[in-house]
Amino acid sequence: MHLTNDGKIYAYILLASVFFSLFALTFGFFPHLALSLSFIFFTLIAYHVKGEKTATTKTFLTITLILSAFLFIRSEMFVTLLNIFAIFYFGILMLLADDDNLFTSLVSVASSPFAFLAQSIFTKSKYHLEYADAGSKNAKKEKYIYIVTTVLLTLLVLSIIIPLLAWANPIFEKLVITILDFFGLRDIKISESLFQRLIRVIFFLVLIILVPKMATQVNKKTDYPNLPTPDVNMLFPKIAVTCVLIVFFITQLQLYFSTGETLKNLGYTLSQYAREVFAQLSTVAVVIVALLFNDKGKKDIDKAFTYALLLAGLFLTLMSYKSVYDYSHAWGFTYKRLYGFTVATWILGIFILYFYTYKKALKTNFFVYSSIILTGLVLIAVNLANFDYLIYHFKKSATGSGIDYIYLTSLSSDSLSYKDQVDKLINISKSTPLISHTPDNNPHVNTLLRKIDFLQLKYKKFDFRGFNLLEYLSYRQIKDVDTGLAREQILISNP
Repeated sequence: MHLTNDGKIYAYILLASVFFSLFALTFGFFPHLALSLSFIFFTLIAYHVKGEKTATTKTFLTITLILSAFLFIRSEMFVTLLNIFAIFYFGILMLLADDDNLFTSLVSVASSPFAFLAQSIFTKSKYHLEYADAGSKNAKKEKYIYIVTTVLLTLLVLSIIIPLLAWANPIFEKLVITILDFFGLRDIKISESLFQRLIRVIFFLVLIILVPKMATQVNKKTDYPNLPTPDVNMLFPKIAVTCVLIVFFITQLQLYFSTGETLKNLGYTLSQYAREVFAQLSTVAVVIVALLFNDKGKKDIDKAFTYALLLAGLFLTLMSYKSVYDYSHAWGFTYKRLYGFTVATWILGIFILYFYTYKKALKTNFFVYSSIILTGLVLIAVNLANFDYLIYHFKKSATGSGIDYIYLTSLSSDSLSYKDQVDKLINISKSTPLISHTPDNNPHVNTLLRKIDFLQLKYKKFDFRGFNLLEYLSYRQIKDVDTGLAREQILISNP
């Protein structure tokens, strides 16, 4: 017996779903490697299903695979969540990349993954375990598989709905209890192991039902929600915004280059100034992009004010850079400050792309597509930069009293700093009494030591599902640290 092409694709989906359900669903730890491999498997299956494989398709495929690989390289949770979201987003864009209507507007790009998923739910799957030499026996097997799947799905739905309804209605609850007693099912207890298996079965059923539908929808036309382009003359809004920005630049020029003492006299702290300037200027820059994106004017005066707004936007972005740089130079790196640099870089890239598109009179599709690629490259750069490592090894966060050791203990294992932090805290505690020698009043110390305990416990017995490269490298540094002794030395060294 030989599977048809559609049958082979369904078999691949079954294998990937089994792998995800068995290995990527973990309890008590995050499945870095298993989840990474699962996304890679599903991405490759999706690429195989894709009919027309253009350069755009391959570009999105590359971005998706790279971000999937970072799931087992980086361990910082926010970056991991960003990667998971981006994998879904770029993976679906890969499936839709050959549709010319996709890049007509930012709205269609933003909504396309959701439109694709919504339409997939109501699509009839064409993928089944079909055999090229299928006879009556094979047809019966397929029928039995379909029946078993339907029964399991029905039981799953009932197991979720019935307890909820019983909890909401005491009369219905009594009826359910009566039925359970009649069949002798009331005394059945669900152990933790059984519960975990049930969760895996649920995810497996969802995957083998939804993924074939998505695969069927791949080469169909997807309708993207879109907003009509406003038929409004943008010249007057551009003139108004330009005039306001000119006045703003004149009145704020002194503030941009003020010293810390000057800001203090104006009632500003450096941190307040940096946050407000960055947030406000970034918002204005985004408004300028939106204004220019909908500009259809072709007259010389339209072009003049378009270039004026572009220059203003670039200047605002550079000022955002300066505000984050000044604060980072004074008080070191933090997650917020490094993400501030990232957002400013992304906005700057958007302005440059728009300038190039406008100058060359290219279609809107080019700007939208290039902006998506820029976003993917920025996400990859964030992963490569490793903010945790930069914070600890290049520009430690500081306060008025010096290095902020409390903040540094919040860094993830990506920083590769736990051993060095413990040694420094021990040395500091020998010469400088801590505020309190009780663990409850030194949560930052316990946070660091608990992270070390977690890594020692996790990698003492190897489990490939949760393997993470930077976690493991951090474990290699702290595997011999005695956290009990460290607690005594740090917290009770100066009684």
